[in-house]
Amino acid sequence: VKNVLQKHFMLILTGFPSMTDFDPFYRELVKCVVDVPQVRQSLGGVKWATERIEAIFREFNEKIRTATAEEVVLRHKRAYYGRISSVVKQLKNDFVFLDEARKALKVLPTFKTSLPTIVIAGFPNVGKSTLLKALTGSQPQIADYPFTTKQMMLGYRPEGNTKWQIVDTPGLLDRPLNKRNNIEKQAALALKYLAKVALFVIDPTEFCGYPIEDQKHLMKDVAKSLEVPVIVVLNKADLANAEQLAKATENMQNVVIVSAQKEQGMPELVEKIRKLLA
Repeated sequence: VKNVLQKHFMLILTGFPSMTDFDPFYRELVKCVVDVPQVRQSLGGVKWATERIEAIFREFNEKIRTATAEEVVLRHKRAYYGRISSVVKQLKNDFVFLDEARKALKVLPTFKTSLPTIVIAGFPNVGKSTLLKALTGSQPQIADYPFTTKQMMLGYRPEGNTKWQIVDTPGLLDRPLNKRNNIEKQAALALKYLAKVALFVIDPTEFCGYPIEDQKHLMKDVAKSLEVPVIVVLNKADLANAEQLAKATENMQNVVIVSAQKEQGMPELVEKIRKLLA
């Protein structure tokens, strides 16, 4: 019994990832899906139980070894199993919690944190996924992100001896900060550890359904939360007129005008990204 329980407990202790070993991006994400202090407390409980079972075994092993009557041996065995059972029962809630935490950690998105990462942000329907496709030259991959009802889009662009990881963030960086719940805020803040550059896409035609001023306000929110260089990408240049483009660029810096649909302006955008990543 002792060996089986201790082996099981050690598998829990050694199999659970160490939070301190996580990349800062994942360390922040973990806070969205599990109660980190409770994880530490529950793992501490498992460690205590492992040591306690060893101590109980030593105590009763000696009692049984020196017992001279069979009924005494049986009495010690019943007491031993009772004490072990009591220890295990004390950890019932911890086992349930750790199992749920393990399942939650398994659904975290898989990003290559070692690669230069560009995050695409902006209101819905401004052309973010089209821009991602234009930059990568292929259909984006789907990346589950359990903090939003929508899935992230992920693509890669070869660049010299490495490649860029480009991420579209539907459900997180597509509405004002005050309209996000706490988990969404935390998940969005985690992106600042992943992103090296942000592309904020604006639709100057306003066909997306959001006025230019609202788009500019969201851009400021994103820039503040990510704390990385932001390139303002004025998309749909093939549909916008001169007046709309002028209004969209007013008081804006670091602007690139493109048409992601027609892949116009991509070389200029890529060069600007390259300089910021240098």
